[in-house]
Amino acid sequence: MLGARSGGILTGEDVDNIRNMLFDADAGGDVVFLVNAFAAYAAARLAIEFVLPGKLRGYTHQQYVVTLAHQVVVLPVLAVCWAAGLLASGGSASGGPSEAPGLIYLLTGAYVMSDSLVNYSPISAAIAGSAGPPTFSWGVHAHHGFTLLLCLLGTTLPPWLEVEGAVAILLGEAGSLWITITLLRPTRTNFLLRLLTFFASRLCAVPIAIDVLRQCESPLTFYPLLAGVAGLVYDNVRTLLRMRYHARQAAAGGGVAEHGSWPL
Repeated sequence: MLGARSGGILTGEDVDNIRNMLFDADAGGDVVFLVNAFAAYAAARLAIEFVLPGKLRGYTHQQYVVTLAHQVVVLPVLAVCWAAGLLASGGSASGGPSEAPGLIYLLTGAYVMSDSLVNYSPISAAIAGSAGPPTFSWGVHAHHGFTLLLCLLGTTLPPWLEVEGAVAILLGEAGSLWITITLLRPTRTNFLLRLLTFFASRLCAVPIAIDVLRQCESPLTFYPLLAGVAGLVYDNVRTLLRMRYHARQAAAGGGVAEHGSWPL
């Protein structure tokens, strides 16, 4: 495997991936779908911001609504349709973004892109109608950037690896759900559940990501994928340490200040 990666700058598979990404109709469909999904998520955020302005614990109401919609409705519906055979599992490389793994990658990528633009860019203050400075977080942008990188690379993987990666995405988003629930209802039980579900999901997702890396022979895919996985692992370890600290604070009956400190 390593020898295949180090044998040259670009392998034949790399050249095929680049050509497919730029010229193939199915891959072009992925790009168009991603752009359209991003526009839809951004438009939904703006509409919800107009209907439900204001913030709760450092986050706009729109962030809560869109996050819950993505993690509780969009991804579970895709997973159920995939499991029931209503969506194919061959990966977008064999049939375009209409298949389950491709949809999971592209919709999650669009979701994080829209969050970065609407909530953490220089235009966020104008969108939220705030007179103060815009919300900006390098940590959130880094987290979203690594996630987007994995989502984009995932659609270029061979079908069996694309399926593995899509499962890892589902596990990661499921494990992040309790972040939002705990912000909405900050009880001792929810602080503990947040820590446990986040840890369990990463305990399952990281080995899957490592297995994908182990089987990835193209250096053009392997090294960016390695960077994305390493970045998210580092970010998740830091997040887990903060969650453990907050869970202990909550268990001891102390107040926990978390205003705007988590990427949703």
